[in-house]
Amino acid sequence: MNPTGTPTKLLLAGYADATATDQLIDSVYAVINPDSYTLKYTINYKNTDEQGAVAPTQIFSSMESGNFDLELLVDGTGVVPIPGGLTVDKYIEKVMNIAYNYQGTDHRPNYLRITWGNTNFTGVCKNISVKYTLFSNTGTALRALIKMSVIESVAFATKIKESGVSSPDLTHMRTVVAGDTLPLMTYRIYGEPGYYMEVARVNGLNSIHDIKPGDGLYFPPLKK
Repeated sequence: MNPTGTPTKLLLAGYADATATDQLIDSVYAVINPDSYTLKYTINYKNTDEQGAVAPTQIFSSMESGNFDLELLVDGTGVVPIPGGLTVDKYIEKVMNIAYNYQGTDHRPNYLRITWGNTNFTGVCKNISVKYTLFSNTGTALRALIKMSVIESVAFATKIKESGVSSPDLTHMRTVVAGDTLPLMTYRIYGEPGYYMEVARVNGLNSIHDIKPGDGLYFPPLKK
């Protein structure tokens, strides 16, 4: 850490909470700070389909979340100490558990926060690869390159707060209380319970029973 509290090395942290500020699971510093990283944003368009058109007209369709692509070099030759005194394999195992592995208690991988200097990016891991580039005489990994792509993800509650949207016709955030069921909550919002499967899908639930008091659920605007 520098005197301002900003990490001098890139910090990768995994959280159970979608805001990536609460319920920290684990974190790890980069062994060596990356030389660069890439932020990529995509806007989708679709062509008009007029018959006989001599040139396409691009119509705005949607905006995709940003992508954060980075590479982390893990060197176990002793030139640069690995945080925590880990071996290359153990460091990679730690990164995988933070960024990629399925967390049984939450039924999903972790939410991620990448912090370094002025960089503060939250999202979820899209893909990760490990390339081993150096070994000892016994085959022990001494150097590896971790490539990771993280997709931006903003918690529903954060989006609603930042947009200032409060109309009940536009969006709903509800906290589960004792006695709530997904069909009952759906009925309160939409006036009928039949949309509970769509609500479960939007919230990434594996089952309509996979809710508990204190959970925050997003009820999107649905076309009836």
